[in-house]
Amino acid sequence: MRSLRKFSETVGMLFIILSFIQPIAGAQGSSSNALEEWKAPARAARKVNPIPSDEKSIALGKAVYIRECLSCHGATGKGDGPQAKDLERPVGNLSDPKVLEETDGALYWKVTEGKKPMPTFDRKLTEEERWQVINYVRTFAPQSASEKQLKQGENS
Repeated sequence: MRSLRKFSETVGMLFIILSFIQPIAGAQGSSSNALEEWKAPARAARKVNPIPSDEKSIALGKAVYIRECLSCHGATGKGDGPQAKDLERPVGNLSDPKVLEETDGALYWKVTEGKKPMPTFDRKLTEEERWQVINYVRTFAPQSASEKQLKQGENS
């Protein structure tokens, strides 16, 4: 009789514990889905790139990108760099139209802040280097047919 009462108490305690754990686990699951969308604060997203997107800034941005970003994001920004496979999360595809639709300010904020596994570049790169990298990343945008024709005409 005593062992039955002890068993009932144990089962009751487990039930109480599980009733607390389940909502917490469910909340964590839903918040992790919400975290998947990485959005810059509105104030940061409105920030304007002070570096003109010209050949010089793009070339300087490319040099920084090769040194700091290529190993994970890959040569064309698709997230297929040599170290990407070793990371616990997929690497962002910088040529994705959704990324390219983001403002320069939003991209600058993301480079500055980082998000695991991407480190923060706040102290590693100067402000100018971060803006130059954004100018270079903009070159990953797929070209429209008219842009391709225009470039072919310039090269003829």
